[in-house]
Amino acid sequence: MSNRVAEAYRPLFPTKHIPIVLVSIVQAASTFSKKTDRDREDWITRRLHARLIRIREFRDGPFDIRLQPEIPSLDIDADTPAGRIDLLVSCGLGHEVYFAIEAKRLRVCSSDGRVSFHGSREYVMDGMMRFVSGQYAPHMEASAMLGYVFDGKIDKARSSIDKSVRKKATNLKLAHPGQLIRSPILAEMHIDETRHELSERFFTIYHVFIPV
Repeated sequence: MSNRVAEAYRPLFPTKHIPIVLVSIVQAASTFSKKTDRDREDWITRRLHARLIRIREFRDGPFDIRLQPEIPSLDIDADTPAGRIDLLVSCGLGHEVYFAIEAKRLRVCSSDGRVSFHGSREYVMDGMMRFVSGQYAPHMEASAMLGYVFDGKIDKARSSIDKSVRKKATNLKLAHPGQLIRSPILAEMHIDETRHELSERFFTIYHVFIPV
């Protein structure tokens, strides 16, 4: 994509809208739980989306939230998309202006109650890295990750992600302080964030850990 074409997509998803989106996610997530210990993240995200579209700001506007839409490739002649994002929030500022949300399962337990799948690697490498690489949200400056914590142990899930984030600090292009930190965006809620120094922009990923 030429710089001239990229310039046409410079409007950003308004920062003032992000707290509303995050609060809505937390509120919607509080009204459901996993159906079984084998639930896929796609199923959980579908139930989350069904609740979000009934919240006034999404039902009546200004927000539209789409479930697993395709992300267009930067190559306008490509035959395949750049990928699919779990949730995408737009606000009437054009097709390329959105707040992207990717979800992953964390701390999935086996039938004997032991954690059989921590999910930290997938969260970092198959989630966060897709924002850092520009595969998702290539023109924006913020996004969010959702961690569906299957055993409900949020502190342990957060600690595991923080450890993985520090381990991959170089790949993630982490900015100071180089770790997962509590975000000031919503003082009354436990929202985390990581900050990334990309080649042409500064990027923030907000992290919401949801007990399911």
